[in-house]
Amino acid sequence: MQDQHLLIYVLHFPLKVGVIKAVRNCLDTSEEVTALWVTHRLEELEYADGAIYMEDGKVVMQGDAASIRSFIEARQSAYINQINS
Repeated sequence: MQDQHLLIYVLHFPLKVGVIKAVRNCLDTSEEVTALWVTHRLEELEYADGAIYMEDGKVVMQGDAASIRSFIEARQSAYINQINS
């Protein structure tokens, strides 16, 4: 079994641009990298193979990034509709 690298980043947006580029470059050049990305920005799911959605410290949903993004957007829309009705 070969060594795998684990990268964990929790950053605010101004610092993320450079980190995103570095992580993407690392992922593009190696199959031995696992990146755990913690974010509130839905657009960053574009780069993910999978995602976990949590609320109040508990896993609500786990799956492919597109499904998680759709789930979150539907919840946001329902919340906004509830506020506006």
